[in-house]
Amino acid sequence: MFSLPKAVVGTTQFWYGTNPDLFETMLFAVQEGGINLIDTAEMYGDGRCEEAVGELIRTVGRNSLCITDKILPEHANSRDFFASLDRSLTLLGTDYIDLYLLHWREDADLAEMCSLMEEARTAGKIREWGVSNFDTADMEDLLSVKYGENCRVNQIFYNPLHRGIEFDLMPWQKEKDIRLMSYSTLDRKAARSTLLEKEEIRSILETEHIPVEALMLAFNIHHDVCALFQTKSVTHLKDNLKGLTFDISPYMEIIDRACPPPSAKVPMEKR
Repeated sequence: MFSLPKAVVGTTQFWYGTNPDLFETMLFAVQEGGINLIDTAEMYGDGRCEEAVGELIRTVGRNSLCITDKILPEHANSRDFFASLDRSLTLLGTDYIDLYLLHWREDADLAEMCSLMEEARTAGKIREWGVSNFDTADMEDLLSVKYGENCRVNQIFYNPLHRGIEFDLMPWQKEKDIRLMSYSTLDRKAARSTLLEKEEIRSILETEHIPVEALMLAFNIHHDVCALFQTKSVTHLKDNLKGLTFDISPYMEIIDRACPPPSAKVPMEKR
């Protein structure tokens, strides 16, 4: 199975430009927090987030980092693919991307996309590739075309309040040895408005002296999902990182009662 770390730090908060506090937080995650995988995309701030990752690369060195980047479906064709990829590489200030994802399926030609991903991999511009926001039927379509089996990752929306993938997509990908990476792992608005309203969840947090975000991070890791998250300060980051070492297993029965897993197919949720 393709190897992924437990967690990855996202960069959408750089959407509107550079921010010293955000950069310090991302730098702390890499230098002190044990995080080496950073996620970005060409659509995030029209490249501004990629530029922020480029600054991080210059600060800590390329060998200290793994980079996930994403291409828009309208660029995943023979006309635009390499211009888009090369622009991302320039903004990042690197000659390769570790994991390159198709951001959504939309109307992308999967056969053409797979061929282009393999061409980029052969050229050394990417190390591995995958997709994002693909439901089970989309994944089946992907594996039906040439090179589709080389997909390594599907990045999806998943956390304790949104468990739809557990019914079919999660077991399907496990069988095919395709890793899952979540986004909106912490989903703070939902955590504050919904999770903290549940007495069972509050009891766990009080017993373990952890914030709700750490529980959410640990939940995804428990389900073998690489947890993509971000935060605005080093203080919050330290709290979140408690989820990397928190053993959630003894509490899963309680969590399942408070946030039941799906009993039927749930359409793919996207953010």
